[in-house]
Order: sequence, then structure tokens, then C-alpha cells
Amino acid sequence: MTQEGIVFDVQRFSIHDGPGIRTLVFLKGCPLHCKWCSNPESQRFRPELLFQPEKCIGCQACLQACPHGAVSISDGQLTFDRDRCQECGQCCQVCYAQARIMKGTPMTVDQVLEEVLKDAAFYANSGGGMTLGGGEPLAQAAFAAAILQAAKAKGVHTAVETAGHVPWGSFEQILPYTDLFLYDLKHMDPEVHRQWIGQDNRLILSNLERLSQRTRNIILRTPVIPGFNDNEADIAAIARQGRLLGINELHLLPFHRFGEGKYRLLDREPFQPVRNEIPKEEMEALKRRAEEEGVQVQIGG
Repeated sequence: MTQEGIVFDVQRFSIHDGPGIRTLVFLKGCPLHCKWCSNPESQRFRPELLFQPEKCIGCQACLQACPHGAVSISDGQLTFDRDRCQECGQCCQVCYAQARIMKGTPMTVDQVLEEVLKDAAFYANSGGGMTLGGGEPLAQAAFAAAILQAAKAKGVHTAVETAGHVPWGSFEQILPYTDLFLYDLKHMDPEVHRQWIGQDNRLILSNLERLSQRTRNIILRTPVIPGFNDNEADIAAIARQGRLLGINELHLLPFHRFGEGKYRLLDREPFQPVRNEIPKEEMEALKRRAEEEGVQVQIGG
């Protein structure tokens, strides 16, 4: 198929984000801006340059290649001015040490499917398949739908991870080709949601209700974030909402700082939590409280 979109990563042999062994296809761009996002390179809808200065060998190939003057020499050292960078990627093409890489690649449906089908034997043996994530995959709804349709035509199980902040029409495009929805529900209070994520949760809740009327193949997923929702009241409210909609499975995803280094590569400030982790015993207590609301709960997902 000639349908094209922006992909920032393809991860093979995953045992998360759906049943069995899976290939995760990450589409770039997201309408939300979660403070704790572990994939900051996923947020913008265009390719972005990641710069790792510790890898730079000082060959100055980038200095010659950059047409915008974003790379210069100051006091005998190469310097990078991101404000002048147009993210054309020309410096990355000549960076022998791979200190400069572009995140976000235009791909066709056929190119994506070629990657996915490399592991078709593992899907068959494990009950796995393909999961679209992001970013927000439904922000590229037509591209996502075309990938899912092509995968289903090859007999591949399909899952979509979504935060739900998209027009309902985006869901309608993918519904016929999606076997499982992994739906992020982060907080029930619209104002708290807006303060931490950049948008309130009204559209997210509305879409979840409509989706639950069309399919029962939904798993709620909640990242448990220090200072945001790491308490029994907030987690119970999310579990209760799921039960009211007939969704009987909730995954609680403990906060981690694995993506923190990526912010430095993008010249952005990482999220500073009120504490670095949530103890296992607290996660277990949150799990028990959510189960009291009548849903099945697991930690991790």
C-alpha cells in the first residue's frame, strides 16, 4: 500500500503490550503532553534530531554538512545551536560516530508490514501479533487503519495502545481491524488531568464509553505516577469507571525513569517526580484496592 506515515521505532520480540510475542510499531506524534512521558521523541509530529555529545569524535563532518549554521566552532569546540537547527537530517547522514540520529522515519504500509511479518512464526506459536503504539497512533488514524487492515489480511493479531484523546471518527476507522485495545486512563479528575497532561479527560472518557459499547476487548492501563495518582482513591475511581463500562481488566504500570536520558538528547528538561519510585508494597495495596471495585488487576502490562 502507498499510504505513508511517520514511525519512530519498531521493537521486535516484546512480551508486553498485548498477548504473546509481539512487534511494536510506534507512530510519531501525540496531542497530549504527559509530564512523565518516557518517550519524549514521540510527542512531535515530525522527525527530530537527537544529539549525543559523548559520542562525538570531532570529525567536523556535520559542520560541513549543515546548511543552516546550527553547527559551529567556538573556542576550538564544535557547538550545536538547536534553535537554528531545521532538523533536515543532513548532519546525521555524515555522522560516522552516530552522535546525531533522526527519530521519525516516513514509512509506507508495505514497509511496516514487511518488518512485522519477519516474526510471523513467533506470533503463531505464542498467540502474539502486532501492537501499534506511540505517541498516539490514532493521531495518524488513516495510516494506522491501513497498517491494521494489512496485518489482519495476513492473519496477524492486532492491538492498539491509545490514550483516547482523538476524534471518535479515528476509532471508527480502526475498529474493524483491531482485536484488542489497550486504553490509557490516567486520572478521573478533569482539572488534575489538564494540569499534568495538558488536556482535560472529557474526550478520553467519552471515547472510552463509546468504545465499550462497540467491543469488550479493552484493557485499561494506568501509569502510576508519584504525586499524580499514586493513592488508593484515584486508582479506585479508575477501576470503578472500568467496571461501570463493563471493562473487567486493569493494568497498573509502575512509574520508571528509563526515558529520562532522552530529554537531554533533545535539549529538554526531564520530569522531576516527588519520589523516584513507588515501593512494591504500595503497588500491591493499590492493586488490592482496585480489585475491591470488581475488576481484575495486574501490576505491569
